[in-house]
Amino acid sequence: MVTTHRALNGFKSMKDDELVITVQTIVRAMDGNTHFATPSPTLEDVQTQLDDFTAKLAAVRKRGAPEDTALKNESRVILVDTMAKLSYYVNLTANGVLSVLLSSGFPTNPLPAAAQPPVKVVGVRLLDTNQSGQVRLQFQMQKRVRIYEYQYAKAADPENWSERQSTTDSRITIIAPLEPGIRYFFQVRAVNQHGAGDWSDSASIIVR
Repeated sequence: MVTTHRALNGFKSMKDDELVITVQTIVRAMDGNTHFATPSPTLEDVQTQLDDFTAKLAAVRKRGAPEDTALKNESRVILVDTMAKLSYYVNLTANGVLSVLLSSGFPTNPLPAAAQPPVKVVGVRLLDTNQSGQVRLQFQMQKRVRIYEYQYAKAADPENWSERQSTTDSRITIIAPLEPGIRYFFQVRAVNQHGAGDWSDSASIIVR
């Protein structure tokens, strides 16, 4: 599933102070921004409406009369509507290019974790078993990951890693045959449909 980046239009749900700060950030980011040469609505219109809203918000906090609150709310509706139109312009102009969207100052939708390679595996442990020449591999499982790869090497030849092998179990993977009395290093990485994560830090054990 392809994720399309876009500028978010969540101004209606913002609190008054959050709305002011967000609009100020966007105006500063888009002012002189060559990616957005002809904003629609214009930044001058946005700034005028922002100034009107902040003035009426200040009046509410100073006097708190019902008329002041009504005027502030009416000004807010106009500002929110203007920002919705501006977000449409930004999305149309940026065409999903994340770097361009970010330069606008607009908040953007996050890239879902499932659309990225997994993070580095942690918590790798090696445990003795009841039989000589084998060890049990454990590590911390990750959400939305079903396949893990592991490799190992003798401590005396740490650059000579074994062929990668795979497992779906983070608790009871048994690795054998190994040479008794030899220290081995092990690494694990997670794999999903978007690629493989980084190899874990090495863990070691002397095989019984």
